[in-house]
Amino acid sequence: MPTINDIQNQILSEADAQSALQELNSTSNVAIYRLWAYCVAVVIWLQYEFFKAFQVDMDALIREQKRYSLLWFREKALQYRHGEDLPAFSDEYANEVDENTVLPVNRAAVIELELNFRKHLFIKVATEDGDLLAPVTEPVKLGLEQYFGRIKPAGTKIVIFSDEADNLKLAIRFYYNPLVLDSNGSRIDGLGDTPVQDAIRGFLKDLPFNGEFRKTALVDVLQKIPGCADREVYIDEASVLYGSQSTFQPITSNYVANAGYMVVSDDDLSIQFIPKNVQI
Repeated sequence: MPTINDIQNQILSEADAQSALQELNSTSNVAIYRLWAYCVAVVIWLQYEFFKAFQVDMDALIREQKRYSLLWFREKALQYRHGEDLPAFSDEYANEVDENTVLPVNRAAVIELELNFRKHLFIKVATEDGDLLAPVTEPVKLGLEQYFGRIKPAGTKIVIFSDEADNLKLAIRFYYNPLVLDSNGSRIDGLGDTPVQDAIRGFLKDLPFNGEFRKTALVDVLQKIPGCADREVYIDEASVLYGSQSTFQPITSNYVANAGYMVVSDDDLSIQFIPKNVQI
């Protein structure tokens, strides 16, 4: 997309090419005709910006209005109102959302899996419990099953899934600058007792629901912590426990949480803080 300066130069070039405008030959930046050219260029540039924003909105509307796509099912899960019925022969609620509307699904993701040689849509959902995610209640899950039973196309097999967070276990070696951090990983200036632990939990919280956990991405985050010496961070172990499993399963490089989200407890987070003199 052209800049304001590009458009202004085009206008001035066209003015130079017009014989009737040859008297407009001042090189001053505050010449009246140059100021007019600038004003017109700004208006044209704004039109480009408006059209770009319009395109973004239209693309989103087109994408969301494709009925029965995975995104459509996700949006419908987020729109579910607990305790409110749908009008007959409709997949839209009759009234607008107000302060009395109960929207129990705060996160949703839809994946297509083959089960017993038949395609199923697994709709993962979670709700918010303060700053944390949590599974929806059993009544909400039953309500979602009835809700999708009403709006889904005939023959579509749907499974509503909501579970406790997957438990992540990490063993990390973190090399620190003794001028910034102490042997416990706390900031010497008193601005944070657990900056590394906080960064790990912040990383997990910021992951998109049902998004991919990548060990390399976590390392990138930890390397940026003030006090990390020469960007040396190593994840020696990463494993996960989910569902009815009794043992942690290793994560080789990446992992998508079974529940759609993960947490790490203090007991499952082992960080070895190793002092290192930063090389100048």
